[in-house]
Amino acid sequence: MLRHCLVIVAVLFTFCMTPAFSQAPLVADVPAAQAEGGGVAKPDAQSSDYQPTRAEVDAWEDIWAGQRGIINEINAKAMAWRKRVAEETAGLSEASRLHEEEFRRLFLLATTFKDWPNPLEAVSRRIAAIARHLRLIFEPVVLARADAQRLLDRVSQIVDNLPEEVSKGRVSAEMQAYVKDVGQAKSRLTVVVAQYDAALAPFQTMLKRFQETRDDIGARLPLLWTKYYLQDPVVWTDPEVWEEAALRADSFLSGIQLRLPVELPVTLAQWGATALRFVVFLFFTGLLTVLFSRRCAPSSSTARHIFRISLPYLCLGGALIGSSVTGDFFRLLLALGNLVIIMGQVFLAWDLRLLQHPQDREAAAPFWRLIPLMFCAYALLYLPLENLFKLLVWAGLLVVALAVSRRRAVEKFEMLQLENGALEMEPVLLWICLAFALAGLHIYSMALYLLFVSCSLSVELCLGGMSLINRASERLSREGVRSALTRLCIALAAPVVLAAGAASVLLWIGTLPGGLDMLRHYGFQGMNIGGTQFNIIQIVLILSAFYVTRAAVDMGTRFLSHLPSQQGLQIDATLIPSMQTAFTYALWCIFGLFALHSLGMELSSLLMVAGGLSVGIGFGMQTIVNNFISGLILIFSRILQAGDVIEVGGITGIVRKISVRATMVETYDNALIYVPNSEFVSSRLINWTRNSRSVRREIKIGVAYGSDVEQVTRLLLAVANRHTNVLKYPASSVVFSDFGASTLDFVLHIWVRDYDVGVSTASEIRLQIEEEFRKYHIEIAFPQLDVHIRNMPPRLAGGRHPVRRMREKYLVQKKRTI
Repeated sequence: MLRHCLVIVAVLFTFCMTPAFSQAPLVADVPAAQAEGGGVAKPDAQSSDYQPTRAEVDAWEDIWAGQRGIINEINAKAMAWRKRVAEETAGLSEASRLHEEEFRRLFLLATTFKDWPNPLEAVSRRIAAIARHLRLIFEPVVLARADAQRLLDRVSQIVDNLPEEVSKGRVSAEMQAYVKDVGQAKSRLTVVVAQYDAALAPFQTMLKRFQETRDDIGARLPLLWTKYYLQDPVVWTDPEVWEEAALRADSFLSGIQLRLPVELPVTLAQWGATALRFVVFLFFTGLLTVLFSRRCAPSSSTARHIFRISLPYLCLGGALIGSSVTGDFFRLLLALGNLVIIMGQVFLAWDLRLLQHPQDREAAAPFWRLIPLMFCAYALLYLPLENLFKLLVWAGLLVVALAVSRRRAVEKFEMLQLENGALEMEPVLLWICLAFALAGLHIYSMALYLLFVSCSLSVELCLGGMSLINRASERLSREGVRSALTRLCIALAAPVVLAAGAASVLLWIGTLPGGLDMLRHYGFQGMNIGGTQFNIIQIVLILSAFYVTRAAVDMGTRFLSHLPSQQGLQIDATLIPSMQTAFTYALWCIFGLFALHSLGMELSSLLMVAGGLSVGIGFGMQTIVNNFISGLILIFSRILQAGDVIEVGGITGIVRKISVRATMVETYDNALIYVPNSEFVSSRLINWTRNSRSVRREIKIGVAYGSDVEQVTRLLLAVANRHTNVLKYPASSVVFSDFGASTLDFVLHIWVRDYDVGVSTASEIRLQIEEEFRKYHIEIAFPQLDVHIRNMPPRLAGGRHPVRRMREKYLVQKKRTI
C-alpha cells in the first residue's frame, strides 16, 4: 500500500507542477490501494491502522476520474488531429508552388538588376509582400502545430516524471491502464507533430530563402545608393550618350510601374489602412497643438504664427510619415511628409528668430526663396529619368534661378548675420552648381545645393531654439526647488534642440531615394576606430549627459554656497569652496566615465592609456602633475583659502583663486600673479590671515639722549590707544630696546584689527607721535658723529691751509714752465 501511495503522490505532484494542468491535479488509485493494503497510508508510521472516511474516498475518486477524463480527451484530440492533418495541409503544396514560381521571377530580376538600386529595392519590397501573404496562408497550420506541440510537451512531462515502480509494472491494473493511455497519447501527438513538420518544411525553407534574399539586398543597397550618388560624370557632349538616352526613354513608364508598390499603397485594403493611420496621427498631433496653444495663450503675433502656421505644417508632415509606416515605408508618402515638415521648419526657424529680433517681424522668412529650387532638385532625384535628361533640366533650372536672383533685390536684416550671409552666398553657390552640372556632375550639383539649404536651415533652427531657451533661463528666479527643476529641464532641452537641428539635416537625407538605407548603414551602425564604435545615438547621449552634468554642477555649487546661511547648519563658510571643487570634479569624472562607457571603451583600454600617461608623466609632464597634486593638497588641506593674505617667494598679496594648476594672487599694486601650486608646498609660505585678520605691527622710535623715558612711554601708549584701528586686546606695549649710538631706541607694538589697514594705521600713528613729541619738546634725534682730535700733525700746524699751499706751489711751477 505504501508503494502505491508513493506512485499516487508522484503523479499528483507532476500534474500540480504542470502549469496547464494546475486546475486538474492527478490523484491516487484509492480503490486499488484499499484492495491491496486495506486503507490509505499516512506519512506517520504510527497511523498504519488509519481508515479513511467515506467523504475522503469520494473526493479522491472524483479527482481521479477527472484526471483520467483529461487523458482520454487528449487521446481523442490526437486521433482527430491525425485525420485532420491531411485535410489542412492539402492545399499548401499548391500555394507554396505558386509563391515559389513568383519568387524565382523576382530572384531573376534581382540578379539582372544587381547593380541598380531602384529595381532591387522594389524586388525586396515585393518579396516581403509575398512572405506576408504566405504566412497568412500557413498561419492556421502553424497555430495547429503549436497547439499539438504544447499538448505533447505536457504529456511528455507526465511520462518523464513517473516513478520507477510504474515502469516496472508493480502497480494495480487501473494504474497500468492509466499509464498506457498516457503513452498512447504521447505517441499519437508525436506523429501529429511530425506530420505538421513535414507539411511546413517547404514553407519554412521558402521563408528562409526569402529572408536571406532580402538580407542580401538590404546589405547591398546602401553601397549601391552610394555608388549611384557618386557616379561618373555624364559626357553630355558625346552623341552616343544622346542615342543611349533616347533608347532608354521608353523604360520610364516601366520603371514607375516597377517602383509603384514601393512608393504607394496598391490594394484597397492598404489605402484604407493608410488613410486611417493618417487621420489618427493628424487628429492626435492637432489636438496636442490646440491644447498647447490654449495653455500658453500666445500674445505676440510671432507666437500666434507659430501655432497657426508652423506647427500645423509639422503636424501634417508627421501624419503623412505616420501613414506610410507599414513595417516598410511607402516612400512617396514618406517623401511628401518630409517635404511638408521642411516647409514647417522654414516657418518655425524664422518665428523663433523673430522672438529674439522682433524688429524684422514684417519681413517674410528669408529661406523661403530657397525652397522652390530645392523641391525641383528632390523631384529630379526621385523620378527614374535618364541622367542626361536630369542634367539638362537641372542646368536649365539653375539658369532660371540665377536670372531671378539678379532681378531680386537683396534684403538686409539688421541683426541676423546668418540670414544675410546665406542670401549673399546663394548666387555664388548657384554658379558653382551650374559649373558642376555643365561638367556632367549633376548629382553632385543637386547634393551641394541641398546640403547648403539644409545646413542653413538647421543652423537657423538651432539658433532660434537656443535663444528661446536662454530667454526662458533669464526669466527664472535663482532660488527655490521649482527653479532648480526648471533649470534641469532647460538643461535637458538644450541637447534636444541641438539634436533636433542635426535631425533636420538627417530628415533631408532621408527624403532622398535610398536615404534611409544610407542613414541606417552609415549613421546608426556608426564607424569603428580601433575597438571604439561611434554612432549618432551615442553622440546624442553624450551631449545630453554633458548638458545635464553642467546643470547639476551649477545647481550643486549654488546649493553649497547657501549652506552656511541655512538655519541649524553649523558649517564653516571656508569649507564651501573645497566642497564645491570636490563636487564639481566628482560629477565631471562620472560624466567622463559615462562617455567612455558609451563609446565602448573597456577598463583594459583605460589601463593601457594610464600606463602610457605614466611614462609621459615621468619624462615630460612631471611639473604639471606636481602642480596638480599640490593644488589638490592646497584645496583639501585648507592651507590657503580665497581672501588670505600670503607671502611666498618675496611676493605679498591676496589669494583670489586656487585652481589645480596655479593659484592667482593679487598684489597690492593691483597685479595678478599666477603662482604654481608646487611653490606653496615646497617652499616657505607665510599666511598673515590664517588665524585671523588682526596682525601685530612694530613702530620704532629713537629719541635724543637726555629725554624723559617714562614720558616717552606714556605718550606712545596714549597715541596707540587713541587710534580706532588699534585693538584694546591684546594691549599695545612699549619696549625700550637699546641705547643707540645717537638715540634712545623704543619699539611700539600695536595690534591692528585688519591686515589691510596695517600700513595706513602705522603711518597715522607715526604722524601723531611726531605731533605729540613736538608738543612736549621731545627731540627725535637723527644720527650724528663727533670727532675728537688729540694730536695735530706738525705739517698741519702752520697758518695756511694745506690745500692752499699746494695750489700756490702748483702755480709757481707753471710760471717757470712758461
